Amino acid sequence: MRPGPDPRASRWIALRVGILAALFAVGFAAVGARAFSLQVLDRDALVGDMVEQYRRQLVLKPRRGPITDRAGVLLAGSADASSVYVDPLVLSREERGGAALWRISRLLGLEPGAVRKRLVKGARFAWIARRVSPQAASAVEKVLRDTKLRGIGLVHETRRYYPKGDLASHLLGLVGDDGNGLEGVELALDEVLAGAPAKVPSLRDGAGRTVLAGAPSAGREREGARVELTLEQGLQLAAERALARAVSGSRALSGIAIALDPRTGEVLALAGAPSFNPNAPRSSGELRNRAIADTFEPGSTMKAFTVAGALDRGALRPLDPIDCGNGSLAIGAHVIHDHAPLGWVGASKVLAASSNVGAARIGARLGKQGLSDTLAAFGFGERTGVGLPGEARGQLPFPRSDIALATQSFGQGLTATALQVTNAMAAIANGGVLVRPTLVKRVVDPATGEVLEAARPEAVRRAVSAETAAIVSRWLVGVLEDDKGTGRRARLDGWRAAGKTGTAQKADAVSGGYSADRHFSSFVGFAPAEAPRIVVGVFIDEPKGEIYGGEVAAPPFREIAEHAMKMLGVPPTGPALAAAAPAAADPAPEASEEASGPPAVEQAARATATEASGIAVPALAGLPARSAIRTLEALQLGAELRGSGRVVGQSPAPGKVVARGTRVRMTLAPAG
Repeated sequence: MRPGPDPRASRWIALRVGILAALFAVGFAAVGARAFSLQVLDRDALVGDMVEQYRRQLVLKPRRGPITDRAGVLLAGSADASSVYVDPLVLSREERGGAALWRISRLLGLEPGAVRKRLVKGARFAWIARRVSPQAASAVEKVLRDTKLRGIGLVHETRRYYPKGDLASHLLGLVGDDGNGLEGVELALDEVLAGAPAKVPSLRDGAGRTVLAGAPSAGREREGARVELTLEQGLQLAAERALARAVSGSRALSGIAIALDPRTGEVLALAGAPSFNPNAPRSSGELRNRAIADTFEPGSTMKAFTVAGALDRGALRPLDPIDCGNGSLAIGAHVIHDHAPLGWVGASKVLAASSNVGAARIGARLGKQGLSDTLAAFGFGERTGVGLPGEARGQLPFPRSDIALATQSFGQGLTATALQVTNAMAAIANGGVLVRPTLVKRVVDPATGEVLEAARPEAVRRAVSAETAAIVSRWLVGVLEDDKGTGRRARLDGWRAAGKTGTAQKADAVSGGYSADRHFSSFVGFAPAEAPRIVVGVFIDEPKGEIYGGEVAAPPFREIAEHAMKMLGVPPTGPALAAAAPAAADPAPEASEEASGPPAVEQAARATATEASGIAVPALAGLPARSAIRTLEALQLGAELRGSGRVVGQSPAPGKVVARGTRVRMTLAPAG
């Protein structure tokens, strides 16, 4: 009889089948639970992850807006350019990647070894070269087509270029490799020029290549705004050429030239020497805009503001004599010297001959608080607010000692920028009103042509009265036209100009005093003197040989101012006239040398009256102050003003015969 199955073996088989069935059941349950989780519970998150694998959002950087001069001449623009990049991870997996990288590096003029050092193992991106030339881009594209590499590619960007080369380079500044402004206007108006980036949805194909899924907005809508500057490129070029000749001829370290419209504050030219080409490689030192970033002790140009403050505060009258001490003045342990000795002279001669002693005497009349307030009113010690980055404010310390009061009166012991000094002179040319300098004329939307911003003249404050400004303006004419004036080389051919020379010793960091052979020389003036249309400041740092502002800075002032007169269409006023009448009030040198005390206020006028017949006083009623003063000057009569506006009264009366040099007192009142 055949034996039956072993009960124990059957039970073991049944157990194993049960266990296996249970494992399958658990497995299927786990799979089902996971499937439920993926398909139901986590569905939204997983769908998002899936979409992210093939969908991207590209950020398209817009074309940077152009910069032009006031007439629309392009000074900075943007052009299409290609940049070459590498994906090191992908390139390392390609058979001919190394050879292709070597070949492309050579095409771009780069050292292959240096390029290979940029590739970080496992990294996914590195630049080989940014914004290459069209020819180089074409050559790289051909290599990529021939080798069918995926690890190296080209991307389209924009390249900033400056069609005028180094023209206005310190003012315009430049942009970096990432397209952001680094200096000058490019930095100051970076947000306006950069435009609005566009975010465009895109898809990636199976090879990882990007395919646009949506069309970007119109390029003009994304482009940065057009910035129109107040510069006039012809005058800018003339200023740069004149300045370069002056710096080269005097073997100076550097130079600055600035031209402003005194009525509006518009910067018509701003030049620096040496300049740089923003299209080419440069060092950081070349980029500094010295006109606003460098401060210096201005020297004698400050005498004009000291005299203006003394006149305006009643500490000085137009015909007051000033004791210039034959060229020296002791203050405590210090002695102030003049380059040429003067005796008792009028304030106009103090300016014309640039007397340090005379300026110190006038500063003493003005007083410490008065001088400090005067210079602050002209904008010293504060930034001009022109809107350029890196502008310095200068230093205007309170003159606590008598010697500090004296030295600040003639421009030492304080610091200022070239723009501050030029803008302060513009206040005198503008009838005593300090106007904030402006560089941007308007900002225009490239898509619609709408004017987004437009500059308007902004008066900061009244520095001195119109009458004081008129008197100082006449005296500054004498700096150019007086036989002993320090600015004779600044005379214009056909127009009458006014201005002031400056020659300051530079501080010596080693000795703690002033250097004997290092100077900062300048000339700041305006033209035409009768109705100023332009103010020009020329500043030369450490000239060799001829060091005085009247020798090295006055000639370029003349070149720039004459070009401006022709550019602005100002009709010539004829040859230069005689020096302003107030100079006649200066006592004669012979008399001053012999006098043991102050001569009479009108000594020179009375001496002249004994040699000539009298003159009838003209009728001045209804005339503006400046016209009335010019009328009296033509007749060699002095002027004394009270009030502001037009003449409503005068003494002596019209028609009365008086000696030449007599002062006519005028009462003024606002019109209407």
